[in-house]
Amino acid sequence: MSVNKAEKRTVLVIGLAVISFAAMRLFDGDIHRWTETLDLLLVASLLGYAIVAFCFAMVLLGWAFFVRQLTRIRLHTASLFTVVGTLELAHALTFYGQPFCRDVGDTSLTMVFGAAAQVIGAVGLLILLSQADGKAHGGERRRLLWISPLCGVAAVSVTAYVAQYREAALFAGHGLNVLRVTAIVLILGGYAAAGAMILYRNRSARPQALLKIVQAMCLLWFANLQVMFVGEALDANMLLAQIFKACGYFFLMQGIYLVTIEGPMRQQKRAEAQIQYLAYHDELTGLGNRRLLTERLEAELIRAARSGTRLGVLLLDLDRFKTINDTMGHSYGDQLLIAAAERLKQAAAPSTHVYRMGGDEFTVLLPGLEKVEEAEEKASRLLKEFAAPMLFDGTGYHITASIGIAIGPESGNTPELLLKHADAALYSAKAERNAYRVYTPQMSDKAHERLQLENDMRRALEENQFYLAYQPLVDLHTGRVTGVEALLRWEHPERGAIPPNLFIPIAEETGLINEIGEWVIRTACSQNKAWQDAGLPPFIVSVNLSMRQFHQHNLAERIRAILEETGLEPRWVGLEITESMTADVEFAYETLRKLKEVGLQISLDDFGTGYSSLSYLKRYPIDKLKIDRSFVADLESDGNDAAIVSTIAAMARHLNMRVTAEGVESEEQLRFLRAELCEEAQGFYYTRPVPADAFVKWYHGHQKNREGFTEK
Repeated sequence: MSVNKAEKRTVLVIGLAVISFAAMRLFDGDIHRWTETLDLLLVASLLGYAIVAFCFAMVLLGWAFFVRQLTRIRLHTASLFTVVGTLELAHALTFYGQPFCRDVGDTSLTMVFGAAAQVIGAVGLLILLSQADGKAHGGERRRLLWISPLCGVAAVSVTAYVAQYREAALFAGHGLNVLRVTAIVLILGGYAAAGAMILYRNRSARPQALLKIVQAMCLLWFANLQVMFVGEALDANMLLAQIFKACGYFFLMQGIYLVTIEGPMRQQKRAEAQIQYLAYHDELTGLGNRRLLTERLEAELIRAARSGTRLGVLLLDLDRFKTINDTMGHSYGDQLLIAAAERLKQAAAPSTHVYRMGGDEFTVLLPGLEKVEEAEEKASRLLKEFAAPMLFDGTGYHITASIGIAIGPESGNTPELLLKHADAALYSAKAERNAYRVYTPQMSDKAHERLQLENDMRRALEENQFYLAYQPLVDLHTGRVTGVEALLRWEHPERGAIPPNLFIPIAEETGLINEIGEWVIRTACSQNKAWQDAGLPPFIVSVNLSMRQFHQHNLAERIRAILEETGLEPRWVGLEITESMTADVEFAYETLRKLKEVGLQISLDDFGTGYSSLSYLKRYPIDKLKIDRSFVADLESDGNDAAIVSTIAAMARHLNMRVTAEGVESEEQLRFLRAELCEEAQGFYYTRPVPADAFVKWYHGHQKNREGFTEK
């Protein structure tokens, strides 16, 4: 039942109570004449014992069910109604026509027990509801389990004793009137205050269970108001009061049932359903997870074998997702995954055929295929779905995807084999990006090779298989060596030299790049210090930062510690970053500011190939721009590249930044760069990257040639 329906029902109950009470007052004579035809004693007695049953039912609900979820208010409510129920039992046993019925002064013993039960119930509920709730301990439950019945017996005994031995003083004349007024004030005030407190504390959301208790408070309030009009010992007013009270206790029992049994049961069922759902679905995107995919794959493979059709498995990976996730933060990464999941669900209907494997990998099932080309057509359409940018906070992000395709049963007759082969095809597609590849047996060899490379890389640092090669930066106007760029190389003991474009992406993906990158900085600083100690003139040694390194929050402190360890002055160290690292403007600015405080030189590498706005150039503390080699390579034949280089050089001069051209290989390129007032050049024209010893030899040879040229 929704909260709206529960609120309407509460209004209806209160309205019926008001109407019933008003009708009794307006048509009192007619109702009395009608009730004379009824056996009032039997009806009232049955209602009395029903009230007792409702009270002890509330006790049972409070003590016996969902003990692990027992709260203090629930426990104390059960204790309270143990006492109230005992008094109501005494009230029923001393009711008119019952064996223990007797008069007490100007009233009767049954009225005394009834009033005592109502006073304790109203005041007790008000006190309980005004307290903060909390989990009840087992020891407290055990203590109250035997104390509560004793308190109930004690309450009956004390009430009976007072009624018997203080009869004349308390229950007759003025004394009785004082007691009656006091009891009415406590009862009506207690129930009204308790109901109002429930409504106030739950004014934003009013659960059905609490509204049931409010209905009970209302009915009990009218029951005690009706008692004020009881004239004869047993009349219509007494009957209506009993009806009100029985309904009130019944509704109170329902409310406690909802709180103690139905509520926890629903909560438990929801928790079980949620656990079941999360066992088979991804929490972020709502797609099926690997477990559900495996079960579905098994069923689809059996169906394909019976029908003679094929099953396509498309394993999709978002290109550059880690870059965006590391740059913009995990919240943006999560939004991107959700948006990608929505696009896949729309493009790969039905959505039950789309699964998230984890990270940025998704799987699409294509059952009932007749030929492989159908899977390729589907993959092509999926790639086109990612052509449109994904918008977050008004900014569009262009994301491409790579897809690996495995067809069952040819590429595997088990879920494990199909997924393994789809992953091998995906690895092949990732080499090009924004592409798809269908699995072939040769791809498994490449995937195994990649895994082996990852394992070997973990040993490479320990076994000193990495080394640095150095490529000089030369002043275009004086020929002086102004710096070197330290480049990472790997000499595998069995496979020989492994190209950086093979192992660096793996190091980025596995997180090894942080440890390797720190080794590069330390080794480069140590080598530069050694060159200075050996008599070479000081120049800057530059190292490339990876995306993961740049997003280390203690990067500046780590580099400062390395400088102190090696003894190299900070001004002789340069760090090269790429435009993609500056996408998170505030983080990039703060990181670069801290690096500049250390005293390091900052260069923007591969300038012109990124996607960021040029506005950051005037904000970030950047010392140098490095023009990407792709613009330098065709300077002599491509007018557009020449225009771009000229524009970058002019812009850098106005921003007081130095300019280095990468990939210089010819004299013609040098002449053009000199004419555009570029300060430095780097490339094969001078030398390939060489080990430290070879660089020293090259440096001395370059100096001799430079001195000879100067003399001429």
